[in-house]
Amino acid sequence: MQENQVNNSIENSLVFENTFINHIDPRVKIGIFFLYAWTIALSQSFSCIKYGIFLLFLLILVEFKALKGLKILFVANTFLIFIIISMLLTYKEPPFFHIMGLAFSIPALKYGALLLLKSNLILFLTILLIATTSVFSLFHAFHHLKFPNKLVVLAFFTYRYIYTVKEEYSILLKSAKTRGFEIKTSLKTYKTFAYILANLLVKSFKRADKIYKAMLCRGFNGTFPLYVHFKLQKRDFIFAIISIFLYLMLLIF
Repeated sequence: MQENQVNNSIENSLVFENTFINHIDPRVKIGIFFLYAWTIALSQSFSCIKYGIFLLFLLILVEFKALKGLKILFVANTFLIFIIISMLLTYKEPPFFHIMGLAFSIPALKYGALLLLKSNLILFLTILLIATTSVFSLFHAFHHLKFPNKLVVLAFFTYRYIYTVKEEYSILLKSAKTRGFEIKTSLKTYKTFAYILANLLVKSFKRADKIYKAMLCRGFNGTFPLYVHFKLQKRDFIFAIISIFLYLMLLIF
């Protein structure tokens, strides 16, 4: 019961939707994602916006339910805006435009806008293809796609127990607050957080050691045996063919 609660807490809500994309083989989705994301990332012009047609196609397949995940884009754009501002202040290539006595580079503004566009396209692509697949299915797919086994296992355990670490941090913080701790801009606050993080590090190390020993007792040898495997179906081939066809058409035009 507790295991299911943890899994539900760390999964994206889009995973539990019953749309066409949700039933596509994760290996196919990962392949299509890398194909489009790689092309968008290497694009040097605003023409990459044409790949938004494929995003619209995916949005239709998820029945527009992915729109509720757009708040992630807002958080990401907040970070990107600060990067663009720093580019405007540090990039010194002419021509310039002036605001309140400050000189800003027009090429820097173009690069920043292009960065913002490409980042949003890739993030939205991630929401539509990757976020509609359960994390454990993704790791399973990475294994089938011959990703380095150690990297897959490390990523699996990192994701699996990051919620546990967060929960332990919440317990330690609540414990400190019950003792009168208040978060302020003061040396005492910094020291308290340092103690909390140090305690969290020690607890994480001890938990990791217990988990490792428990897995050794169960015969763990660095790999996970897979008893259920993916099977490509008709819908997977149809989706892959349409996606590649759209990719080639957008690449040409």
